Amino acid sequence: MSALAQSQRQRTPRVLVYTATRGYRHDSIPTAIEVLGSRAADAGVQFSFTEDQGQFTDSNLAGFDCLMFVSNSDQVLDTSGEAALQNYFRSGGAYVGLHAASACLQQNTNYQQAVGAIFDYHPDLQPATFLRVNKTHPATANVPDEWRFTEEVYNFRSDPRNNGAQLLLSVNESSYTTWFIESPQSAQPLNSGAPKAGRSFYTSLGHSNETWRNATFQSHVLGGLTWALDGASTRSYGVGLVGNNTGGAAQSGSSNSASRTASASASGGTGASSGSIAPSGTASSSAAAGQSSRAAAEGRVRAGGTLGAVAVGAGAVALGAMLA
Repeated sequence: MSALAQSQRQRTPRVLVYTATRGYRHDSIPTAIEVLGSRAADAGVQFSFTEDQGQFTDSNLAGFDCLMFVSNSDQVLDTSGEAALQNYFRSGGAYVGLHAASACLQQNTNYQQAVGAIFDYHPDLQPATFLRVNKTHPATANVPDEWRFTEEVYNFRSDPRNNGAQLLLSVNESSYTTWFIESPQSAQPLNSGAPKAGRSFYTSLGHSNETWRNATFQSHVLGGLTWALDGASTRSYGVGLVGNNTGGAAQSGSSNSASRTASASASGGTGASSGSIAPSGTASSSAAAGQSSRAAAEGRVRAGGTLGAVAVGAGAVALGAMLA
């Protein structure tokens, strides 16, 4: 292997963390930035934090292996930013969405495809029991079979499984109180405009500061990120620093098919170095070497123009998907 090729393999994957909001703003966003910054070395990645939609240009996004949207709300990108996002997905860039990331850009088909389902509503914040559906996926490998804690249970406008999402987490619908159970507003897959390459992981968990400080939740998020980066169709594939610094990619729990999807969800229709945020720039934290529509988490692979969702129940918590 040439020196150049070896150098390329040892490059640390770069992740752009976008926390802009245009509506409701979670007070846990600063904690999310702090936690992610402190865990960069553990994940073997370099995080850059921003709220500047001006960062969404073809030339700038080309420098990132993954985009992570954290608790965004409403229209957080302008027309040019949305165009750059579409091109990024088409070029195989990975996507990770956390909590209210499903509540932004709701009119953008490409973004809908990456997330898997759009937020509808959630009951009051209360204790709920989340159920591990997939025991081998990196996002759920360290999650207990029954995981009870205080968190919002999201309901979605459609069932992510209709788009091929793979269910990773679900929720025990009898473990919390909701106002009503409704059918998904749309049973139609979000096929139009689907990205053609890359992986995406989404989890609806992450509402509170307490959740972000929870070690199990941190493992859930970093596992999903590692999986999203560790796909054959993503820009970071083969760099050798996904989740470790030993020169070999971390095990993803799924094949390296250019097109595949994994998701974790809750049943139901739902669903420390710190990087400061500069409105006009980007702050970085890096690791040096190294049958309702509630969905909680999903990981998906974008393949053949359609999204594959692992499995999302009425209360889907986590989803994984690959686009290829």
